[in-house]
Amino acid sequence: MTRKTIGQNSGHSGRINLSGPELDKFDASLGDQIKVDIAESKDIAHAIVDNSDYEEFIIVSKPEKEKNQ
Repeated sequence: MTRKTIGQNSGHSGRINLSGPELDKFDASLGDQIKVDIAESKDIAHAIVDNSDYEEFIIVSKPEKEKNQ
């Protein structure tokens, strides 16, 4: 698992950008350390079902590259 820092439109690599309501929902502040893990889509779906006592998840998606790139 990777550790990242919450930043607001920082433009710096290694930061997760959250703002406004997102920060309030997760009781987070700028500069807080968070854990980030990479998982396959099926793993995410299983985690949501298996851990249904959690009410909210942050899902970060990596967009696919366009075929002509």
